[in-house]
Amino acid sequence: MADDPTSDRNIERNIDADFADIEALLRDLDASDLELETPPDTIWQGIAEQLDLDETRASGGAPVLAAPFGRRRSWMVPLTAAAAVIVIIAVSVLAVTGSPSSTELASAELSFAPGFDPVGAEAEASAALVDDDGAELIRIDDDQLPFELDEDASLELWLIEADADGNVVDLVSLGDIEADGDRTFPVPEGYDPAVFTVVDISIEPHDGDPTHSGRSILRGALTA
Repeated sequence: MADDPTSDRNIERNIDADFADIEALLRDLDASDLELETPPDTIWQGIAEQLDLDETRASGGAPVLAAPFGRRRSWMVPLTAAAAVIVIIAVSVLAVTGSPSSTELASAELSFAPGFDPVGAEAEASAALVDDDGAELIRIDDDQLPFELDEDASLELWLIEADADGNVVDLVSLGDIEADGDRTFPVPEGYDPAVFTVVDISIEPHDGDPTHSGRSILRGALTA
C-alpha cells in the first residue's frame, strides 16, 4: 500500500510544532537547569518497560536500549530526536526537583514559660535553622499559634543573643508570622545564628514601636 503524502505532511507539521514548543522551553532554561545529574536506574527501567525494549549495559555503564523496529520512514528521525530531547529534559527536571537543596543545622522546641503573655499558654511550635544553598533560614514547624488576638497586634519572630544567665544581650526581628503566610524567614545579614541562638515569638501591638514589646509567648534555644 502506497504511503499517503497528505498524512506524511500532517505528521511533519506536527513535528515542526513539537520542535517549536521544545525550542521555547529551552529558551526559558538557564545554565543551572542544564546541569544534568545521573538518573537512577529505575528511570531507564521504566522507559524500557513502557516501550517494550530490551535493556543492556554498555562498558561505560550507560543503558543501551534495543528496539524491535524494522524499516523506519524518514520522518521518524526528527521524531526520535524530539523524543530524546524530551526524555533528557524530563530526567533533568526530575533530578533537580527530586534532590533536596536544604540542610537542617539545628532545631529548637519553643515553649511557654512563667512571665510570658498568658495568650501563649496553649501555644506550640518548633523551629529549625536551615541552610538552603548557602542562605541561612529560620523555619517554624508544627505550630499552633494564637493568631486571633483581641487587639490590633500580630505575632513576630525574633532571634536573641543571650548571656550565660539567659538575659537578653541583643536581638533582631525576622518579621511577622502570618496565619496563612510562609513559615520560613531569612536570617538578616550580620547576625550569626551561632551567637543569636534563641528563637522567640512575641505579641507586638501595631503602635509604631519596632522594639520588642516584652510580651513573649514561646521561646527556645537552637541546638545542633
